[in-house]
Amino acid sequence: MASEKLTTRGAIIAELTVGAGILVLAVYLTKAAGMRGFYPFDQSIVFDGSYRVATGQVPYRDFLAPFGPVTFWIHGLFFRLFGSTWRVYVAGACVINATAAAVSMLCVSALFPRLRLLPLVGGLVTAVWFYPPFGTPWVDQTAFFFALLAVWMGVKGLMREPGSHRRAGAVAASGGFVVLAFLSKQNVGSFIAPLFPLLLAVAAGRDGRRFVKDLGLFALGAGMAAGGFALWLALDSDPGSFLRYVFTIPAELGRERLSAFVQTWFGISRPFFGGRGPALMIIAAWGSFAAGAVVFIGAAMKSGSKSLPGAHRLAALLCLYLAAFQHLFINTTLNQPENGLAFTGVAMALGIGLIFSRTPVWRGKSKPLVAALLAVFLFFTCRSGYQVATAREVHEILRGSAFGEALEIEGLEGLRWASPMRIRGSAVLPEHMVALFEYLDKRGENFFVFPDFTILYGLLEVPSPQPLLWFHEGVTYSRENNGDLDKRIVAALKKNKVRIYVREQASWFNTGGRLDDFPELKAFLRGEFRKIGEIGIFSVYEKQM
Repeated sequence: MASEKLTTRGAIIAELTVGAGILVLAVYLTKAAGMRGFYPFDQSIVFDGSYRVATGQVPYRDFLAPFGPVTFWIHGLFFRLFGSTWRVYVAGACVINATAAAVSMLCVSALFPRLRLLPLVGGLVTAVWFYPPFGTPWVDQTAFFFALLAVWMGVKGLMREPGSHRRAGAVAASGGFVVLAFLSKQNVGSFIAPLFPLLLAVAAGRDGRRFVKDLGLFALGAGMAAGGFALWLALDSDPGSFLRYVFTIPAELGRERLSAFVQTWFGISRPFFGGRGPALMIIAAWGSFAAGAVVFIGAAMKSGSKSLPGAHRLAALLCLYLAAFQHLFINTTLNQPENGLAFTGVAMALGIGLIFSRTPVWRGKSKPLVAALLAVFLFFTCRSGYQVATAREVHEILRGSAFGEALEIEGLEGLRWASPMRIRGSAVLPEHMVALFEYLDKRGENFFVFPDFTILYGLLEVPSPQPLLWFHEGVTYSRENNGDLDKRIVAALKKNKVRIYVREQASWFNTGGRLDDFPELKAFLRGEFRKIGEIGIFSVYEKQM
């Protein structure tokens, strides 16, 4: 008996040690990716939005964004506590990635407590694929994080006895986290929400009263979170701007993408971003889907789903839904698929758990062979993720780049510039960035940078001078009926006493085209500022006295 206790204690210590190592890996990989290269279009957005929040600007009242404010609130807090630097920016992503890996392990452990190594599989794949492909804070990963918390809370609650306070609290919390996912990125929240009535229904079986009660608890949690946000909107923000810029304008783009998804036979004729993407992760995602389907079908053919233990029913549903979720997200977001595989670790671990629990594959002489095959697959899956993260494949202008010396700019310490870094064929050299930073720092006056290098506001600690977080027709503004926004931008530049205007001659979506959408802004800049020189792709203008 004593030897058994010692063996169990040793196994627990070993598992905790490996789990801690996975969390360290989650931090390391995110940092390694985040400190390599700067993609001005994406990586300025959350940096500037978080800096605005840290300096007291209020979303939708003082500045406009096409999604909820949760990402800015989180990383604005990091900036408020530690300063608006690149290291702090990356640290925020590192913390969330490590937490996501831990939550993945807890979720898998809740459903398969006897398969002690299984949570480590889920945590490891999550650590490699959740945040490292992007590397720095982003709205998609923030929404994935709250969706993952919602899944964990839902599973944790449904595994407890009906009627217990802990069950009720966990189910209600899952509803609140779904709302936070939506307020991070609308499509993530919308796509993950239907999972929870299905989970509740599967857990309840034929007990209708139990399903209704759990659904009511879920709705209560969601309602409390939504009600708290609505109260904040009414008291401290602008409900009208929130509805216009988070719902009305993005809705048209959303309808177009969903329509295209349907026209491609729900992505079957153009799966995973036109067929591109990491093959091993596609196999892992759809392999987990197949495991869930086989378990459900096998149970139905025998004696109905009641022959399945409750944990296995929930695990099978999660395998099916999370794989389908990623497929839907990738094929409607139309970004690189590597950035949309955040749930593969959980789904893959649950799929393996179902196979081991429901089939004889893990018994007898086949054990060593199966273990070896899984280890090899896991190694190459993580190796693929490491390569995607460190090569920065998600951002086009950084693909194939080498990452040399770190920039000598205050606030960007440690950030290694990409070589080459080209925007529409124009090279952006590190010395250009340094020279522009030094010029603006020496002048010490408020400036307006157009359109993408808005990270400079936070680095130089000057006010972000106008309300539009970034310029993206059909996403952050509508080309039609934007006259009021055009006037508001000009008024804000005047109010903030902008003395310097920096124009990028090359940008991801064409600088000139975006400026043409704002005729009053264009006239103001042409009439009030004169060009004094160029620094690489940057044309510098000063206000005429």
